[in-house]
Amino acid sequence: MDYDVIIVGASIAGCTAATAYGRAGLRVALVERHRSPQAHKTLCGHFVLGGTHDVLQRLDIWQPMLARGAAVTHSLGVWIGPGTGTGIRTGTTPRAGTGTQWIVPRPDSRIPPAISLRRRKLDPLLREIAGSTPGVDLKPGHRVVRLVEDAGGAVAGVVTTDLGTGRTTTLRARLVVGADGHRSTVAALAGVAEDHAPNERFLFWTYYEGAATNGPGDGQVWRLGQDVAVCIPVDDGLTQVGVFPAKDRLSEFTADRTAAFERFAARLPDGPSLAGARRVSNLIGTTDYPCVRRDPTPQPGLALIGDAATTSDPVPAVGCGWAFRSAAWLADATAETLARGGDLRPALRSYRRAHRFIDKYDALGRKEALATPPDRLQRAVYAAAVTDPDIARRLAMFAMRAAGPSVLLNPKVMARAFAGARVRGRRHNESRVPASPSTPHRASVP
Repeated sequence: MDYDVIIVGASIAGCTAATAYGRAGLRVALVERHRSPQAHKTLCGHFVLGGTHDVLQRLDIWQPMLARGAAVTHSLGVWIGPGTGTGIRTGTTPRAGTGTQWIVPRPDSRIPPAISLRRRKLDPLLREIAGSTPGVDLKPGHRVVRLVEDAGGAVAGVVTTDLGTGRTTTLRARLVVGADGHRSTVAALAGVAEDHAPNERFLFWTYYEGAATNGPGDGQVWRLGQDVAVCIPVDDGLTQVGVFPAKDRLSEFTADRTAAFERFAARLPDGPSLAGARRVSNLIGTTDYPCVRRDPTPQPGLALIGDAATTSDPVPAVGCGWAFRSAAWLADATAETLARGGDLRPALRSYRRAHRFIDKYDALGRKEALATPPDRLQRAVYAAAVTDPDIARRLAMFAMRAAGPSVLLNPKVMARAFAGARVRGRRHNESRVPASPSTPHRASVP
């Protein structure tokens, strides 16, 4: 074999896996179709959730990200409003204290921090780390055109074309890894089945210099019924403002994208002050972002990581974290077996089991992507988190993907949330103004 591992795609997932394998003493070919070391993904929110913090620390990536100016988010404020938050849709501007509340975990909640570094900096950094790792052979400007199979039908290598010279080369390895995004060439060449699910939201964001935030925490998330918005600090002291409206508002953005975005941002309750800020980028986004899922271990000798395995709903900001984590899980499961020449099948099954963490959250994300108004359970949890520190902590751990879904979605937590909803309902009823014989009864607005 020419290599122990061939990895196709030198972005987050591919570079992370290559670095981990190289540090384990393995020979790695890292194949990337872009020739420029500065190439980077543009359609990416680049917010890495706190659940990935341990992986970034263990792989010595956290500190280099900080050195490039990454912004760390220790606390996210989550805004909830009365009903399903339809005020943002009707053009009114509800404010905290008028039936709305912010959810902010207590400072001692020990929630791992998130980090954000724009892909224009992150991708070159990871490529630099991987390319300088002993054992890693970075091959820029090469496109995979065919997979190589052994006599038993297992994937055993790739055929690449040098995009500069047109020369083809056959590379062989015991494991081929597809890390080439949601339109994975490796998966297509292998005939891997795809499971598509619709996304009923669209998304746009931009960056501001000099923006002032008014909500609590280092960053803010607004749950506005079917719509969602975010305000996150990023590198170079910039602020990212993003909107994720339901598709029934698409015509509003089609008419004048920038004006619709600015109207949306201006109506955010306790939203960022942008009047004196300077927008430093065009609007970035798309009107359709479907969810795509593939088997991460589709056949012998082949594994998929990052978006090649799971392209989730972008609203929960899981994509970058899944890329880092799936790459680390694959290397953890297979590096030792590759080093000693053992049977890869049990090792790949181990990776498949680890990937179930992503699968569980992706199933929930696909429901979220339908952009339906919050159901009774969601409303109860959000309302309980306002006054219950433990539920607020659990909600934050869930949102940061720092624990499995059961940290929040378990019978005891649900029972507490619904019990709190019943208590609040009784208090609300008791606070109603009683009707007099001459005055029609009018319920107070929650």
